[in-house]
Amino acid sequence: MADRDRTSVPLDPFLGPELIRAPGFADLLSVIPSLLGVHPKDSLVIVPFLGRRAVGGFRIALPGRLGESETAALAGACVQAFTAVPEADAVLAVVYSERSYDEEHGIPLAALGRAVVRRLERTRHGIVGVACVASDGWGRYTIAAERRSPRPLAEIHGSESGLFSRAVADEPLDVAEQTALPAVEEDDRAVVAAVLAHGPVGGIAGLTPIIERWLTGPSVARREGRIVRFLQSPPLRDQLTLQIALGPISAAPALVRMIRQQAEQALTGETMDALLARHDALRLPGDDDLAEVELLMGAGPGPDPARLALATRALARTAALAPLESRAPVLTVLAWCWWARGAASLAAAHLGEARRLDPVYSMALLYESLFSARSVPDWVLESTSRRLVSAAARP
Repeated sequence: MADRDRTSVPLDPFLGPELIRAPGFADLLSVIPSLLGVHPKDSLVIVPFLGRRAVGGFRIALPGRLGESETAALAGACVQAFTAVPEADAVLAVVYSERSYDEEHGIPLAALGRAVVRRLERTRHGIVGVACVASDGWGRYTIAAERRSPRPLAEIHGSESGLFSRAVADEPLDVAEQTALPAVEEDDRAVVAAVLAHGPVGGIAGLTPIIERWLTGPSVARREGRIVRFLQSPPLRDQLTLQIALGPISAAPALVRMIRQQAEQALTGETMDALLARHDALRLPGDDDLAEVELLMGAGPGPDPARLALATRALARTAALAPLESRAPVLTVLAWCWWARGAASLAAAHLGEARRLDPVYSMALLYESLFSARSVPDWVLESTSRRLVSAAARP
């Protein structure tokens, strides 16, 4: 592979209202955690650029096995990720690996690096760089000297650009820490178990204010137990998800439909699943139904980011309180909320745990297919595009 690096000018990552100058390649690598919002590990990171500006990126977890087919799939996913932002005219790709130059006798995952370079060269986009950050140094796959011997990690860790980016942006998330559920008191677990012992939810009176108090108020074990109980019912689970995403007013039409369905259920004696199946067979979905389905599938204008942030914290604690046999629905909604925030790795981790606890849980199976087909929702891509254009327009 001949030496080549198309980077010819300093690059300026854009973090919210602040413009971070990255005069060198190591400086650019130093701001990637702040651009992503996570500390990338064992992953392929793709950062779209417009001119000299970038506002965020995408992270694809590396599989445990990296054979020829997996390598080709990752290189293809790299192209798909940045072309999903149509305004982008250049791309930076970085492989993060716990492997070392020393044990690999050169740059780690060289086959992956070559595959990414070849795929990017077949596009019309500029290549800011294709690099590897290993456990003992960093280097570019396109520069022979850096393929043989690493540059020091101190160039990244000591960069003023990186220090400034961490000062002006939220602290990047640690994926392993966010995957772990918080510690909770055994007394609180006992309260939740006592609430669940009452059996399935018999009615939905007070559902909306209970969800709002759980989401925005202090932690109360009895209230969290009621949320776990709600989540065992598929219709209530979906209603809770919609209320998290849209707020109580916008989610109200779905609640009204549910109240009518519950009244009909009381008259007919059907299960809610049977009633919904009969309704679905008899009618076409209306505009409200379609909008709700599109939201859950990642299409449309998107949820309220502040509510999603509250929900990921509240759901993590609620999942920790739930007995193992009741935890899969909580983790599934938690996974959706992280995915809706654009954190695909965290979504996959929580969904994987839900699948482990209940391999046949239907909503987890649906989301598994969804997350595989669509790594991030439309609104995340649209937000990235808007912010990228805005950043590029700044002097």
